[in-house]
Amino acid sequence: MKFIGTIPIVIAVLALAGSAYAQKDERLYGVWKMTHYTREGQVMDWTGIMFITPEHFSRNYMARERPSIQDQYENPADLTDQEKTDMVEALHQKFGGASGTYRIENNTFFFQPIASATPGLVDRQPRRQFEINQEGTRLTFRGSMSRGYAVGEVWEKVEDWQ
Repeated sequence: MKFIGTIPIVIAVLALAGSAYAQKDERLYGVWKMTHYTREGQVMDWTGIMFITPEHFSRNYMARERPSIQDQYENPADLTDQEKTDMVEALHQKFGGASGTYRIENNTFFFQPIASATPGLVDRQPRRQFEINQEGTRLTFRGSMSRGYAVGEVWEKVEDWQ
């Protein structure tokens, strides 16, 4: 008889666990523009755009000042191996982006990339603590990159999809 009494408790626990795992916050849905980015406490002059739907995200962010490669050489074959290496390193360090699905648990946003500008990120689930203001117009992410350094991002909503 004790077994029958535990069934409702087990069902309630599973329902609560499922709802915590699949949390949604409609204030997140829309288009966001990056307005502030810090790495290890240092303010970086970066900009970006992020889209969040009920199931997916897509974000690209980059340094405002990046090397220009367009029309610098008539033919990319004209570049030396060292110039190619330097250019790729300069561009890669100043750009980030990913698209995929996500999930929310409490105040943690778990990115689940399907495509990423960073090789290997697809196999990980980067996470950020997030806060969104009461009006739903300012989103702040805090966390650390896979290499261990702290990052902070502030995004302002430019288009609402609620």
